[in-house]
Amino acid sequence: MLEKQLALALDRRLSVFGAKAEDGSLLQDEMSLRAAAYMASEIIQPCCCMLCNKEKLEALLQGTSLCKDRPELGRKLAELIYHDLARANGLG
Repeated sequence: MLEKQLALALDRRLSVFGAKAEDGSLLQDEMSLRAAAYMASEIIQPCCCMLCNKEKLEALLQGTSLCKDRPELGRKLAELIYHDLARANGLG
């Protein structure tokens, strides 16, 4: 249940990057990609214990309209979010 709520919150927050994801430019725009990862990290931070690996983060992101049918984008965002969360929790 919590993962569905997280996916919904992420979907809403990341929707601002939809146009860039549609035309494929989000993967090439490092600043926008990092901004999306940061926004997602802020949502996930309180629940990061449940999402402690990249595979879980990637699965969560694939449930959003931004990353659905865009596996490369999901992998890249999961990696950036994972590193953001690790730094925020003193792991990186």
